[in-house]
Amino acid sequence: MMMMRLCAVCLLASVALNIFLVRNVYVGDEWKKQKLSSDWAQEAAAEAEAVALISCSEHGRAYLDGVVVDGKPVCECNTCYRGHDCSLLNPDCAANADGGDPLFLEPFWMQNPTGSAVLISGWHRMSYAFPDSSFVSQELENHIRRVHSIAKNAITEGKYIVFGTGSTQLLSAAVFALSMNLSSPAKIVAQAPYYPTYRAQTDFFQTAWFGFQGDASVLKNTSGDGAELIEFVTSPNNPDAQLRNGVLQGAHVKAIYDHAYYWPHYTAIPAPADEDLMIFTISKLTGHAGSRFG
Repeated sequence: MMMMRLCAVCLLASVALNIFLVRNVYVGDEWKKQKLSSDWAQEAAAEAEAVALISCSEHGRAYLDGVVVDGKPVCECNTCYRGHDCSLLNPDCAANADGGDPLFLEPFWMQNPTGSAVLISGWHRMSYAFPDSSFVSQELENHIRRVHSIAKNAITEGKYIVFGTGSTQLLSAAVFALSMNLSSPAKIVAQAPYYPTYRAQTDFFQTAWFGFQGDASVLKNTSGDGAELIEFVTSPNNPDAQLRNGVLQGAHVKAIYDHAYYWPHYTAIPAPADEDLMIFTISKLTGHAGSRFG
């Protein structure tokens, strides 16, 4: 059981994000205006810019760490497009109403290339630990708290920050943590309509400690047979975008608040969230779903 308040923050980001935030928040304009003096930095910057300028008909991108053909990076096409420059639309492509991709945020970063570009040396941060013996940058954690303060979407004071490689990993970890040492197996519930991964993942990892029960509303006016309950509360909800609170109450109920979309560019923020356990994800904040660390 969790004895202290926990803010579980899922950060799908590379160390480059940390460098980007530090640079843009703490350094002055004079530092930014310095010219590249070393050959490796100039060559790396030129290579990155050349790949970024490869035309993929606005339906794909070429990447330095992407597919290479004949020694050159080539376009990786978005869904429904094909061809060497992603200009051919697949007429048989069906819309995926059960998923989403944060590519809609890509134009913002393209319009702000100078403020968002990062160049990292090959020997950057090779040690397992930071000088304070931690395995996660304290500066990164400070920036996470600052981002929430600016967005006014969460109270982080007095809470811990826990990292994961995706919100689904943290959701599962939270279920395991909350279900351990209970007097009886926990029933996992969520108010319908709910994110289908809640059921799929719980069923996949089902143990003697927990199992998926279904719609939380069914148990709203009952005691739940005295069972231990863990409720997923999604706010804004996926898929109907409603702001929600927990349905169930009582000492036998524990709540996991999934605030993946609780950011100002998705929904109104009536007040900062201040629950015991909250999940956020940077893929919804910046769109960088493909950059992850453990």
